[in-house]
Amino acid sequence: MTSDRNFDDLAHRFRNRIYGGLKGDIRLAVLGRDLAPLLAERAGCLKVVDAGGGQGQFALDLAQAGHRVFLADISAQMLEQAALRVEERQLQGRVTLLHRPLQALAELPELQGADLVICHAVLEWLVQPKQAIEQLRGLLKRGGYLSLTFYNRRALEFRLLQRGSFRQLDRNIESDHWGGHPGSLTPQNPLLLEWVQDWLAQAGLSVVAHSGIRCFHDFMTPAIRDKLPATAIVEKELEYSRVDPYRQLARYIHLLCRM
Repeated sequence: MTSDRNFDDLAHRFRNRIYGGLKGDIRLAVLGRDLAPLLAERAGCLKVVDAGGGQGQFALDLAQAGHRVFLADISAQMLEQAALRVEERQLQGRVTLLHRPLQALAELPELQGADLVICHAVLEWLVQPKQAIEQLRGLLKRGGYLSLTFYNRRALEFRLLQRGSFRQLDRNIESDHWGGHPGSLTPQNPLLLEWVQDWLAQAGLSVVAHSGIRCFHDFMTPAIRDKLPATAIVEKELEYSRVDPYRQLARYIHLLCRM
């Protein structure tokens, strides 16, 4: 892995593959539950910076609720999709779109002193994820929060074990190369929870909430999953999202951290 991933080539796939459907519903339900105490505690308009925000699925809901959102992404194509959503929802006065990589956000004075910094499903696509956490911390005001999600390497390891792909697993571990073909949505740099927790501690951030996203959804067969009401699956995902060992194997990990 020699450079950070830019999704200009796959922007059209994200709305359905990542944001839409049951996967997206689970993601939003877990994030909404985890951030609800913060949003209730901090009444009024919050300054929110979404680093690598893509099409803004989660951040635009915050703007709709009255908060001031700065949405940044390295992909111009993703931001074009976000601009369409902003216009559809008439949020032009609350959302600023920035065509910038995560590493350049600290250069902008208007982003300093954020109440909430969001960085969802970005770290696993970066060459230097540890440094990214330090840069995100620099955007926060004292007492501010960082909402961080990342692709869980344990989930990827377990998937390969389930499939009996032992040789591929051993090769991946030995080479530290996990990404698929160029058009794959399998991250290049899936992370271990213990690594991220250590980086956060070194950056002076304390974890106040820890959840798994898609603890069992991805392990269900389509035949079984399709027989169940989507609401029932989301409800059970929420119930088990903070329970070990289930959250240890979740596809994504959400950590809400405080400065």
